[in-house]
Amino acid sequence: MTVIEAIKRAQRTAPVDVMGLAGDLGVRVNVMRLDEDVSGELKRVSGDVFEINVNALHPPTRQRFTIAHELGHYLYHRELIGEGVDDNKAYRRSDGHRFPSTRIGAREESDANRFAANLLMPFDLIARLRAEGLNRAQMARRLEVSEQALAIRTGEPYP
Repeated sequence: MTVIEAIKRAQRTAPVDVMGLAGDLGVRVNVMRLDEDVSGELKRVSGDVFEINVNALHPPTRQRFTIAHELGHYLYHRELIGEGVDDNKAYRRSDGHRFPSTRIGAREESDANRFAANLLMPFDLIARLRAEGLNRAQMARRLEVSEQALAIRTGEPYP
């Protein structure tokens, strides 16, 4: 199965199966306690084998976005990662943590955020949920994302 096929399969239903996608890509996901200000890590296990560690202290919606964000790094930035990269709550490279990667900068973090938003909140799935008559709060619950993330994705104001 190609990466595109795996993504399309994960996006068939709400919520998007981000854990299934990680498995299809051969990336193990561990939910574990990390420093409070660390959302997640993408760690090289060996060679081209990676795992994602996601902060167990964070809400499930944030964990899902973190997994998607780290998958973005895995797909787009593997060659830049070295031993690993960890991201803080703002999804920026975390200096002073376990995996301070100096080769991951603002552009790469933006790439990973865009990938995560596209993965978890594809426009065709949002359109299907709107056609069902769901409001933003209901759509966010079905997609298992925060209302704020959905508002950003759709370009709508958020209080």
